[in-house]
This record gives sequence, structure tokens and C-alpha cells, in this order.
Amino acid sequence: MVAALIITAGRTARHNNFEPMREVGTIPAIQRIVMVFQLAGIERIVVVCGENGDKTEKLAANMNVVFLHSPRDAEMLDNVKIGLAYLRDKCSGALITHVNVPLFSAETVHALMAVESPVCVPLYQGSTGHPVLLNSKHFQAVLSYSGEHGLAGAIKSSGLRRCLVEVDDKGVTANIKGKENYEHLLAEHSLIELHPDIRIRLIREKPFYGPGPHQLLQLTEETNSLIEACRRTGISYSKGRKIIAIMEQQTGYSIIESKQGGNLGGHSSVTKEGKKLMRSYGEFCAEAKQYLQELFAKYFSH
Repeated sequence: MVAALIITAGRTARHNNFEPMREVGTIPAIQRIVMVFQLAGIERIVVVCGENGDKTEKLAANMNVVFLHSPRDAEMLDNVKIGLAYLRDKCSGALITHVNVPLFSAETVHALMAVESPVCVPLYQGSTGHPVLLNSKHFQAVLSYSGEHGLAGAIKSSGLRRCLVEVDDKGVTANIKGKENYEHLLAEHSLIELHPDIRIRLIREKPFYGPGPHQLLQLTEETNSLIEACRRTGISYSKGRKIIAIMEQQTGYSIIESKQGGNLGGHSSVTKEGKKLMRSYGEFCAEAKQYLQELFAKYFSH
């Protein structure tokens, strides 16, 4: 499974600041990138935020992404490393981009994933761009780099074979901080095409389970902490507790087990019944989405 890593903060020689909130078309840049990755079938998306992380989190709320936070004055490569360290045992590779390049297409993402190489870089008319696909076998090479030349320097210094993938997509080089006008690219962008957005919820007397609660349980299981799971989904702990309470009320069984104190400071885990709910929901959604895509093609392909 390929994941995506979006950097919204960090200093570099060329980029003094990033603009996740800047509107590109009718939506903010961060939303556009997340939606393109999701349109391309990427399910695990990580966003590394800086000191304005709360604003980015609000913009991407309910989009099922994981938020990680970097310290003040971090370099962009430091933030890439934060994302790769988190993803290293969770994916086969990571599509890495920063938020100021929000106009690449879903077709470009597919083209990169179709190539077997340690590093895949999109190439448009002789210029390289984003996103860059890094195979997870080589995450450590980037994590170990201590030079001053960013991700490109880490790749070069590690001697990794770089495959340039030619794409007919000017969006891979379109930086919204640059002087060039990019508005004309919107007319042919992937998101202009009609496509379904399928989000399945489970309901009894109240809706109690869907993409958001599913991600909250996944992250609780991953971190052994409901507090940390809430932080990574960009919601308050009180809201997270409310989501769990509604789940338990509607299912009639415990979803989370919590232990307080001790040398490790307490932890939370998903119950056996909660894990079964997660597994059933995940498998059901995968099968349902495949069928609904076929149904969408039947009615909207003309």
C-alpha cells in the first residue's frame, strides 16, 4: 500500500512559507491535494503541520488524514523525516509533496505508482516536480541524511536510483507561490471530472460509525492512546470521548479499554468487539466501493 505525505510547514532555501489555506480554484490547497490523492486511491495520508497546524487541521477536518506536528523553525527536510519515520512500517512507499504544489493530477499519481524504482520523480517538458515517490525500503537513507540540500540532496547522497517519469501534467511544476499564472490548469484538472464520493456510515437509532470513528479506532490501536489518536485526527479529546460513547451506546458493548497511571502513564486499547467492528467495516467498505464505482460508471459514463 502506497501512502501520501504532505508537508505544510518548514524552511528551505526557496520556500520561506507554505500556504495550505490559499484557495486554488474553489477550495484550499490542502483540501485539493488530499482529494487528488484520495481520487487516486491513496487511503493513508499524513500531513505534517507547523505552528499554524490548528488552521490546517480545521481545513482538512473530516478528510481522514493523520496530522503530525513539527517544532518551530524546523527545516522542510526535518518535516519529511517526521512523516517518513511515522510511515516506515505502514506502507510500501510514500508520495511526498509540499502544499504549494497542489495541481498535479490523479493520473500522475497512477503513473508514478506503476513504476518499480527506489525513487520516482514526475518530469514535465524537462522539469522535475512533485509528488516524489520513495520506496519504503529506502526511507532510512533519507532519515540518516544530515546534509543541507533537502530531500533531493538526501536522495543524491544516498546513491538511490532515480526514475524520471514523463507526464503530460504541468501541475507537477506549478507552484502557487510563483509568479506564473496557474489558473488555466484548473480547467483540465482531475477534480473537474465528475466522480462519486462514497462515505459509508452505520446507523441504529443514531449514526455511530463511519470513516472518522474508524480512523479514530485505528489510531488508538496504533498508539495505545486515545488522547494521541485524537491529536492525530485533529479533534479534541472531549470530542473523541463523545464519539466513543455514542459507539458504545449504539452497539451495546465496550469499544475502548483504558488503564490509568503506572510507569507508562496509562494507555487505551480497542476491545475484541471493537476490533471485529473495525475489520467488518473495513472489508464491507472495500467491497461496497468497488461495486458502487461500477454502478457509477453505468449511470454517469455517457
